[in-house]
Order: sequence, then C-alpha cells, then structure tokens
Amino acid sequence: MQDTGTADDVLPESEPAVNIPTVDVAGVWDNPSPEPDFVWDKYIPRGHVCLLSGHGGSGKSTAALQLCVAVAMGLPLFGVPTTQGPVVFFSGEDAGPILRHRLAGICHNLNVNPHLLAERLTVLDATSEPVLYRELAEFGRHTLEPAPVFHRLAEILTERQPALCVVDNASDAYEANENDRAQVRAFVRGLASLGRQGSNPAIMLLTHTPKASVRGGGESYSGSTAWHNSARARLSLAPDRDDTSRVVLSLDKMNLAPMTAEPLRLARTMGGVLVLDEPTHDAAGEPTEPPQTALLRVLGDFNHRGEHVSAEQSAHTNAWKLCRPEPSFPKRAFPVAGPLFATLRQMERDGLIEKGTYVNAYRKDRQEWLLTAKGWDAIGESAPTAPTAPTYGDGALDADSTSVAPTAPTYGAGGMGDFLAQDVGANLPDSPLAEKSVCPRCDGEGCGFCQPEGASQ
Repeated sequence: MQDTGTADDVLPESEPAVNIPTVDVAGVWDNPSPEPDFVWDKYIPRGHVCLLSGHGGSGKSTAALQLCVAVAMGLPLFGVPTTQGPVVFFSGEDAGPILRHRLAGICHNLNVNPHLLAERLTVLDATSEPVLYRELAEFGRHTLEPAPVFHRLAEILTERQPALCVVDNASDAYEANENDRAQVRAFVRGLASLGRQGSNPAIMLLTHTPKASVRGGGESYSGSTAWHNSARARLSLAPDRDDTSRVVLSLDKMNLAPMTAEPLRLARTMGGVLVLDEPTHDAAGEPTEPPQTALLRVLGDFNHRGEHVSAEQSAHTNAWKLCRPEPSFPKRAFPVAGPLFATLRQMERDGLIEKGTYVNAYRKDRQEWLLTAKGWDAIGESAPTAPTAPTYGDGALDADSTSVAPTAPTYGAGGMGDFLAQDVGANLPDSPLAEKSVCPRCDGEGCGFCQPEGASQ
C-alpha cells in the first residue's frame, strides 16, 4: 500500500517530563563564576546551609546570637571579619524573654546600641509553632512536607533580604525521623532553597551533639550522616579537652573552599557572652604582661560595661568573685583571694584605682572599684565618658531586680557580717567560709529576707 502521508503529518516531538539544566563549561575562563562569598570569613558561606553543633548548655545559641549581632552591625566575631547585612534569627527553642536577656549581655559586651540593632536584626519567637518540616503518614506512606511556618519564613526572608538566617534548632524545626536519610536530605534541601533566593543568605542550622561526642567519641552531630553530607559547611562547639571551663569552636567541614580556618578557643564571661580566650602566657610559659596590668584591664572592662565590682570584700560582687572567671584574669598570679585583695589595696595607694559610689537596686549606697586617669593610661585606654550600661543590681550584668528570689537560701543568722573579721585565708577555695552566700538584698547587713522573724540573734 502506497504511503500518501506528507511532512505536515509528522507528529511534533514531546517535551521531556523533566528538564535538567546544563552547565556552561566553555565559559569557565571567559565568564567565570564568582568566588564563594562568606558572611563570616572562612567559616560560613552565603547561599548554603551550615550546621552548628553543640551539646546542651555549650553556648551554641549564644554564639549564634553573637554572630547575628556582629553581622548586623558589621563587627568582627572572635577576631574574624563578617560581611554586614540584615539578619533573621528564627528561634524554635527559646522564647522572647530569654532571647532579650542574652541580647542585652551581647549588646553590653560589644557596645552596640540596641535601637540601631533593631533596625538590622529580626528575631522571631517561633516557640509556639517551631516546625518547618513535618512527616505525614497516609495509607502507610510516609512523606516529608513543609509546614505553613516554613512558607511564612520564606516570605519574611523575601521581605528582609538578609545576609544571614539562623534556625535554632533542628530538634524543634524538624518533626520527623533524624535517622531517615531521605527525610533529612529533603529537610536540608528545603532550607538550602531559602539560601538561593533574593539576597542569597547563609542559612545556619543549630543541631544537638550526641553524648558520645561530648565524652570525646563519635560524631559532633546527631542522627543520620545525611546531616553532615547535605550541609556545605559544619561547625562544632565542644569543651576544651585541656580546660573544660573553655569551649572550642572548630570548622569540621567546608565544601566550597580550603579548610584554613583555625579552631577558636573561647571562654564565657560573667554575663554569659562567649569571648576569644586570649593567652596570658607566651610559648615559653612567661606572662605576656604584668599581672597588675592584666588585672587593670579586667577592671577596665567592667568599668566600660557599667558593671560594678564591689570594693567590699564581703560583697557577693567582690573582685574575687567577679573578676576570676574572666578569660584574661591572671589566675597564676592570684590563685587565691588574699593576694588579689592585697594587690587592689596597693593599686589604690599607687593611684591606679579608686573607690567610687553607686546606688544599687535597693537604693543603698555601695562602693566600687574604678580606674583613675592614671590607671586608664597604664593600659593605654581612655576613660569612659559616661556609663555604658544601666544599673541592674550589684554589678551583675544579667541581674534583674524583678526576678523571683531563690526558693531555699541559706545565709545563717549573721549573713556574712563576720567575713572581714576573718583572715584573708577565708578566701581560700578549701576554706569553709569561702562557700557561704551573701544575701543579695542587703549584702550581709541583715534583713527580713536573710534573717526571718524568730531567727536566733
């Protein structure tokens, strides 16, 4: 049979069901792609998902908030430069009051105006509905779907055009099996899609560290290896093996550039803020500066922040209790309180420090140590022209006069009134007097709180 068909009768080719983009190989020299961009130099790339892992209480949420403030204000973090830009912090774990408390300490530490910060940092309290992705089961089939909150977060990122978005944390935002490789990969890819829109923000996801890792074994992330494999970069915050009071922030993975970022050894201040743990001794074990100068710097930091270091040895905010936890405090020179107090008295005689007066939260006059002009000159700094922080109480950065009192304080009938009558040896760590507490309302002077009616006189 003769074929009578024509060219017009040929059926057109069907479109492929899936389109896979091709990469411009020929133009890699003539039209090269830009270098990877980092919101935190060498540590966190923009447009990708980066994990920050740490066990509970390690300070990862605080570190993430510090990064947010540093990026928003264009400040270096732990000595490492950041790229300034708007920031969004999505909190599924901690509610607003806790976040504001931490931000207050960070603003004091970095000397940041919170009114200016508010124009550049958006903090979302998602504790009532933190789930971004959840597992759905229907007719025996399990699927992972984005929740309505995920779509709202995407809208906020489109509105704000941030350089960084932090999600705290995976255990709250991911409501599915952390060991299911396919589901974990789908979740991380969903977050990565947020980094490819608009301003190409870096997406930092906080994750918990398993107990085995805290003890020195296992991986620094929990669940399937898909968490590690799907993220382009991964940071971990772990206790320092040589000093568990310190933590080490290390870069465990970087796909986009050579891993040249050094581990950062960090310490926590009295206000809970993480700071770079600057060495007080050189490689030969010699002090990098005289202990008295180091002590002046510590006192100067408190003065700059508007925190009160009491000049009274019996106060619960005395120099021993407040200054010793500071990273730059010369611990070898002052292993116990006695030599420290003696040095303070000598520094007062030398005109480096003086006693100033302030009013505490209970409207009582108290004395504090302040650097004199000679003291500021000794450390090469200028005296603050005005207080940089409000008075919250007797020097504690995080103190809140409206907070609930301890439920079971034990101060004894006399409080700490007899402290000054004892030898300075009472400040030794193994002295029974060293563990006594001081009433926060009266500084050991005696009140109805520490000496309830009927107590023996």
